[in-house]
Amino acid sequence: MGYITAHHKYVVQAYYQSVPKNKKITVIGTNGIHAYKNETLTRRAKSYKKGTHLRVKKIVKHNLTTRYQLSNGYYVTANKKLVIQGNY
Repeated sequence: MGYITAHHKYVVQAYYQSVPKNKKITVIGTNGIHAYKNETLTRRAKSYKKGTHLRVKKIVKHNLTTRYQLSNGYYVTANKKLVIQGNY
């Protein structure tokens, strides 16, 4: 039998909390991600396929999650399962 823990040494956040040093992210989600015109992720504007490199302007907090604002003004998720910081 195992057990479930919430000890801070074993738990990591699901969303990035900072802008990467080189201000670039790469899409790693198998179905890609969508870009939106609002930080609430409404009004879909564009789609990005897996492997696309994006330039980040800043990070925006919305409720308990964070979003990246791109250099073109659109917003994308900061979920670690969908994007990775840097060029990959």
